[in-house]
Order: sequence, then C-alpha cells, then structure tokens
Amino acid sequence: MNNATYPAKITGLRRQHLFFALCWTAYFSTYIGRLNFTASLAAISAAAGFSQSELGLVSSGFFVGYGIFQLVWGFAGDRLDPVRMVFSGVLCSGLLNLAMACASSPGLMAVIWTLNGAAQSAVWSPLLRLTVERLPGVEAMRASVRYSTTVPFGTLAAYGLAALCSAMGCWRAVFAAAGLFLTATALCWLRGMRVLAPPLPAAPARSAARAAARPLPHRLPAVLALICLAALASGMIRDGIQTWTPTYLHDIYGLDNTFAIVLTFTLPLVNLCGVYMGKWANDHIFHSEAVTAAAAFLAACALLAAPAVGVRLPLWACLALLGLCAALMLAVNTMLVTLVPLRLQNTGRISALSGLLNSATYAGSTLSGYGMGLLLERSGWPAALLGLCAGALAASLLCAAAARGWKRLRG
Repeated sequence: MNNATYPAKITGLRRQHLFFALCWTAYFSTYIGRLNFTASLAAISAAAGFSQSELGLVSSGFFVGYGIFQLVWGFAGDRLDPVRMVFSGVLCSGLLNLAMACASSPGLMAVIWTLNGAAQSAVWSPLLRLTVERLPGVEAMRASVRYSTTVPFGTLAAYGLAALCSAMGCWRAVFAAAGLFLTATALCWLRGMRVLAPPLPAAPARSAARAAARPLPHRLPAVLALICLAALASGMIRDGIQTWTPTYLHDIYGLDNTFAIVLTFTLPLVNLCGVYMGKWANDHIFHSEAVTAAAAFLAACALLAAPAVGVRLPLWACLALLGLCAALMLAVNTMLVTLVPLRLQNTGRISALSGLLNSATYAGSTLSGYGMGLLLERSGWPAALLGLCAGALAASLLCAAAARGWKRLRG
C-alpha cells in the first residue's frame, strides 16, 4: 500500500478524531446533495408540472454519471492526491446543486444531475485510500466501517430538509441549502487536511507507491468478478426496498402517500444496525467478508419470501421485515464495498478496487428502478418481490462461490 505518500500516521487521539470527523462529514454531505432530488420528486412534479418520466430521466442521470465515473476516479485515485480529489468532488457537487436550484427545464436538470453524479463519484474511493494511509491499521478499519453510518444519517437529513422546504412551498430551496452546505464542507475539508494530511512532492509519492505495491494475486480477477456481481445485486435489492416501500405500503395497506413516506423514514434508523450487525458477525462468527455477505443475502431472501408468496403481514411486521432487509443490505455493502478493498490494501490499488465495487453497486441501483417498475406494471407485487428474493438467493450463491478463493486472498 502507498503508506509513504504521507509522512507519518496520525497517532494523537484528538487528531485522529478530527480526521475522522472531516472524512465522515465530507461523505455525509454528498448524500444530502444526491438524495435531495429523490426526496423532492413529488414537490417538483406538483410545482413545476414535470412528468414522472421526465423526472425519472433526471434521477437516472445521476446513477449513470456516478456509476461510469466511479470507475474513472477509482483508478485515478491511486495516482492523484486524494485530498484534492475529495475537495474537488464535494465542491463541484455543491456548485451543481446551486445550479439545480436555478434550473427550469427537465433537460437542463438531467444534464446538471448527471454531472453531479460524476462529481460525487470522485469522493468515496480516494477517501478510503486516504483513511488507510493516514490512520493506524485498527483505527483505519474502524473508521472505514463507521463511514457506512453516513447512509442512514444522510438519508434522514435529505428527506428532512426536503420536507421542510416543501412545507415552505419552495422546492428550489432544498438544492440551494444542500449546495451551500456542500461548499462549506469542501472548504472546511481543505483547511483541515492541509494540517492533517500534507502530501509529499509528487515524484517521491509515485516512487513510494511503486515500491509498496505488490503484484495482483492470480486468483483475484475470478473472485472479484463474483463479488462484483453480488455487489450489483445488493444495489438492486437495497434501492428496490428504499424506493418502492412507500408505493408498496400504499398499494397493499391502503395508506395515504404522505403517511407511507413518513413510515419509510424508519428504514434508515434500522439500517444503522446493519453496519454493526454485519461487522460483529464477520469478526465473531464467519471471519470472512464473502461468507458474511452470503449469510446476509440468504437471510434477506428468507425474510422476503412470505410477502412474495402473497402473505399479508400486519403493518408493524411488514415494516420490521423491510427494515431488517434494508439493514442486511447495508451490512452487505459494508462487507463488499468497504472491507474487501481494505483487505487488499497491500496491492496498492485500494481506490481502484473500491471504485469498481461501488460502481457495480450503483449499476444495480440503476437497474432496480427500471426492473422493479417493469415487474410491477406487468405482474404486480408478488412478481416484484419474487424478483428481489431471486436476486438475493443468486447473490448468496455468488458469495458462497467466492468464499474459498477469498479466504486465500484475505489471509
């Protein structure tokens, strides 16, 4: 791993906490600047008169930009200065959110939101690399797992901000507020990291990287292909649950749309358990990220089986089931997108690996919106839920197939 890119590890507890706070806030801010559009769909449609298909195109643009450029910035993140990459990604996202507040046509919004996806894709991979380089081993692992908590907290913040702006009768304010927050976060990041992570000159950094990196194990491509497919399935299931839960509660239980959305807010709170549940199971039971992910996928398949075959559970049981499934998918994401690259840090390609796996997850998210909608239109909820079950079962088998090879790679 490119440990010599920076002069030394951060050893002081106070400085470690400050470093983690800056990293966590930077990644948290990106969720506000991406989920604010999804949270404001109803308000934008009502106020601006845009159709669902037009708004769907805007939403898909983000995933396309994020998924494609996650690969680009992932590979670049092993060569470029990670501090500047994160700063550029967060700052550009802030400026694009401010531009979104001024957009007046769905075509322009689609272009801006696609660029926002490309900008935000420059944050995660270099952030993970920087964490490994600057924090001692145990602290780097702990911090990387805790970054997953940005998902539920960012979701709550984005939807809360959207609800507040909707109550004020101005959907544009949600983008203006997010843009200002992202811009302020980028400036704080740059100021703090100038002290905590001052880079060495480029030439010594590249020499250190070449000296520290090890050749890729010959079995890595085959194992990584299986894990990428499983990550794709996790994105499909995770976003399928998060996106379609309000519609499911409305269709099956007859809930008012607003009340259904409010109940959906409980999912991010339950998701928080998934981060630590997965880490505990991996450390104390399975001792393998692939096996832990396989078990989580299998559990999700079992939980979804009852509603998939038409069993109408009580509302509280349904919410608990969906919440647990969402938590299990966050546990999978922690295993595959965060811990797998960390275990392979000695290859010197942690940014590229995390970018590849994160890109696969967002490819699944993109497919989820179209695939679930198509199944619902043609066959209804039983077929859609059976599709999620089948995806979870297939992903469990993929992780199980990768487990033996991963055990050797993991060491």
